[in-house]
Amino acid sequence: MKQVLVVFDLHEGVELDAERLAAADPPVDLEGAGFQRLAVYVTHHEAIFVFEGEEPQWRIDELVDDFLRAAVRDRLDEWRKLADVRTWPARPVFYWEASSDGDES
Repeated sequence: MKQVLVVFDLHEGVELDAERLAAADPPVDLEGAGFQRLAVYVTHHEAIFVFEGEEPQWRIDELVDDFLRAAVRDRLDEWRKLADVRTWPARPVFYWEASSDGDES
């Protein structure tokens, strides 16, 4: 599974608005759009979206470039009022996960 980070550099004083916007229902069916997982982190200076799937960069490009998806366009416009955006593909250089069986033998 691959990851793409979308980072919004927040303007000063908009953290609460960013949290509200990040917590809102997505403007698109994420699974139907080809994503397997999404996490959103908000700090005092950034909102960081971590999209995961087989080709998340392409999926994001498809959503943003599809002019018929007014809901996506509107949501991006809301983010642009709060922040500047950066996007880049990323892959983990370290990943740890606890064993799922609960057995520590």
